[in-house]
Parts: sequence; structure tokens; C-alpha cells
Amino acid sequence: MNRYKKVIVPLSLQTGDQEVIAWAGKVSHMAGTDEVEFFHMVEVPEIPERAKEKYPWLTKPLDGMVKEQMEQLVRDNWEGREETTIGYTVRGGGNAVMSILERILEQGSDLVIVGRESYDGDTAVRLARKAPCSVMSIPAGGAMKLERIGVPTDFSGYSEHALDVALAFAEAEGLKEVTSLHIYNLGRFSHRIALPEEELKDMAEEYAEEQQKVFVSNVDLRGLEVQQQNSFHQVISSGILRVSREENWDLLVTGCRGRDTMTSWLLGGNAESLLRDAPIPVVAAKPKGTGQKLLEALLKD
Repeated sequence: MNRYKKVIVPLSLQTGDQEVIAWAGKVSHMAGTDEVEFFHMVEVPEIPERAKEKYPWLTKPLDGMVKEQMEQLVRDNWEGREETTIGYTVRGGGNAVMSILERILEQGSDLVIVGRESYDGDTAVRLARKAPCSVMSIPAGGAMKLERIGVPTDFSGYSEHALDVALAFAEAEGLKEVTSLHIYNLGRFSHRIALPEEELKDMAEEYAEEQQKVFVSNVDLRGLEVQQQNSFHQVISSGILRVSREENWDLLVTGCRGRDTMTSWLLGGNAESLLRDAPIPVVAAKPKGTGQKLLEALLKD
């Protein structure tokens, strides 16, 4: 696996950073990562002139102190690849997401690993919408293991990319299989079709099984097995979360188009629910460079 060579890891220096650093180390082993940069944005307060005169130390740069905190956290929690170069960047600013996005462009990052407890729940979602690279969202308190990987799929090209990423993770970790999961339902207008509900469900399941076979056949399986699973649920994100709990998955890899939406039925609320609410890490996978020109224009403005 060689797609995640440059990784950026935002740290809040509050809570949740330990899990994020630990997962960054694990990813560095699996991906053969060359460079991991730990990033922190310092909020720069307005200091009254009288306070500056009375307490001149308030005007001293915080970079050195912040970097020391970051280095200590990494020393305590990093068990990554020895060959990986570790760097630290401290920036002043007021908008964490925009600062991270700017640094992604500067560094040419392949992956961002962000903690849900370290930042608010929307940070991973906002990064996944706009970052020109994949985003990994880490929940608090999860176990550091990777034995079962699930890929929610809608059979699109974006899902093919997600399955390829999941297979690469599995191969690097020495796993034998991953699971491709399709959640199907009857849609909002099924009541207009003059067929019994059970018959409609059977037809939807049969179609899903056919599409799964075609979908999996288009991906390089790297000698691994892909378990094809189809499950009925009226709410797609809830169905994915339910199956992930029942199957004891350790990681979800979902396709992600970027810009302002997720792909197909992974559009909006479904993928965002996974990034916010899944009790296991979620990778919103997209080819590097996706939406980069749009982001460059946004930051230029």
C-alpha cells in the first residue's frame, strides 16, 4: 500500500489526541508512510496594550511551548514506523478547518487523521467535503485493533475506490477478507407499485446480489476474499451502523467524492452520519487531488 505517503494529524492538545496519534502510527506501518505532520492551530487573542505593558510575556510567541506539548504527546503515544519522518507545525488563526485545509495544500497531504473528541463533530465532515485527499475520523475510546473491515457500497466508482483502499489496508495488516455491504430499501414511492411488499423486497435483494457480483469483479482483489453482504433497512446510515455492530467491524471505508456532497446514496446525511456517529474509525476515501482546484479558489478568496 503506497497511497498514504504524506499524512497530516491535527491535534487539539485537549482530549482525544492519544487515540489519533496511536492510529496515525498504525496507518504509518500499513501504508509505509514517509511523513507524518502533527498540526495545531493556536487561537491568537486580542491583548490590550495596557496588559502588554504590564505583562510583556503575554506577547511572546506560543509556538515553542505548543510544540513541546505536541512532542510529548507523540512520545507518549506514537508506535509508528521507524522510517517515518515526524514533523510539527503550529499556526495562529481563528478557523481550524480552513487552517488545516491550507496546510493540506502546502504539504500535499494524502490523508488527514482527525479525532472526533479532539475537535467538534463536524470537523471531519467539513474536511471530507473540501479536502483534496482522504479523511480518517477517529472516535474516542475505541480499541486499537484491525481485524474486520467493512465497505458500504452503492456500486459507484467512488465505492470501487473505497473497496480498493479497504483491500490495501487488509493486505498490509495480514487479513484475509473484507466485507462489501449494500443497504437496500424500497424507496419513497414503493407504495405506488401494485405488488406485495415482500415481493418487492425479494426483487430488490435479487438486484443487489447481481450488482454486488459485477461491482466486486471490477476491483483488483489482491488475492483476498470479499464477502458480499446485502441488507434491508429503510434508513441507510442506520443500517450500516447496525451491521457494523452486529459484525464487530473495526473500520469502515466509505467512498467520498468531495466538494460539498458525498456520492450517490452516500450523499449528505448518510456519509456524514458515519463520520460523526460510527463507534469505530471511518475513512472517507477519495483519490488525491479531488476538488483541489475548487479548494484553491476558495482559499484564494
